[in-house]
Amino acid sequence: MSHFPKPFFVTARQVWRVQLNGVQHNLGPDREAAFLKYHQLMATQPSAESVDRHPVNPDHPFVVTVLDKFIGWLKERVKDGTKAERTLRWYTDYLQSFLRFATADYRMADLTVDALQPLHVYQWVDAQPNWKTGKRGAMAAVQRAFRWGGRAGLLKSIGGTSPIAAVEKPAQGRRELLISPDEFAEMLSCVRDQYFRDLLETAWESGARPNELLTAQARFVDLANARWVFPVRRSKGRRVQRVVYLTDKALAITKRLMAQHPTGPLFLNSDGLPWNAYSVNCRFQRLRVAIGRQRIAGTGVLPPKLKRLSAKERLNRNCRDVHHAAVLARRRQIAALAREQCPKYSLYAIRHSWCTHALECGKLDAVTVSVLMGHKDTTMISRVYAHLSQNPSRLRDAARRAKDGPAADAV
Repeated sequence: MSHFPKPFFVTARQVWRVQLNGVQHNLGPDREAAFLKYHQLMATQPSAESVDRHPVNPDHPFVVTVLDKFIGWLKERVKDGTKAERTLRWYTDYLQSFLRFATADYRMADLTVDALQPLHVYQWVDAQPNWKTGKRGAMAAVQRAFRWGGRAGLLKSIGGTSPIAAVEKPAQGRRELLISPDEFAEMLSCVRDQYFRDLLETAWESGARPNELLTAQARFVDLANARWVFPVRRSKGRRVQRVVYLTDKALAITKRLMAQHPTGPLFLNSDGLPWNAYSVNCRFQRLRVAIGRQRIAGTGVLPPKLKRLSAKERLNRNCRDVHHAAVLARRRQIAALAREQCPKYSLYAIRHSWCTHALECGKLDAVTVSVLMGHKDTTMISRVYAHLSQNPSRLRDAARRAKDGPAADAV
């Protein structure tokens, strides 16, 4: 009795697919249209499209199958609250890019797991010229999906181990940007609205993670102990309850925002919407230009102002267009000069600076700082945050005390 492949529905992607001669065909989301396309494909077999250019073993699952099931698992975790929606989006973007990748020799969507090699991952990442800092994250996303596939039993045909476990990712970038108190004061001087100022000041005072700042709510506030207490399901890692302790200034801001926003996120932007990664990044981009302009205002490097059009010139459309283009060009030139004078700050740079200043003040030990930062131990601080090499005077004093002993401190 002959066996004909039947269409199947992929829940994670909400589309119908059929596997013909080792190649999966996307039939679309509509069932009726999908089966019509399926019958059309079957009527044209064998066709050039269905010929397997690269031998595959039907006993092995396809790469797309493993990734689809991983995304479906993540969606369920989002529903039960153990994973964040932004985590799902992050993985989905990278995995979809991976599945769309193709060369003259193969299409990623055609490969089975036994044919997948680390080389395929390297070629995919190298083909993304616009990825500057996201290559490590992209590779980690794909690796994570196949590690999950191994634990879920989807890779039994190849021994249960991820075929790309040996992928070598780029080195983890270090957070070298430190913001001094004077630089932070300069930042605030260029912020005109209270909405962004509240966000920056609370970040500077608490050292909280960006996501904690953006998701803090009045119901998480413990006023008696001056802290935010996040539920375990909303804490990073979803294992230990995250507690953010507040200084007097951060507590005052929290109280004011609790009165204004008794429900939902405490920090809203000027449009009355919760801050998100994109809106915060946009404000930091604008802030960078504002600070840079302030720094070069009296240096004489700004391009000269354009002469205003006369009444007669304003009646001439061509003159107006030329003048408008010149105005835009001058603004772009000023913005480029301003960006050269100022780094791009971020909420993570503020958190990193908080940690480093806390260590350098000499009043807190690394264990206490790690608890306040929300780390499970001091490993992260010693590996990423404690860039004491950027403070030679502090190291020089420490070396002197180590050589001379307690007597050196008494001098």
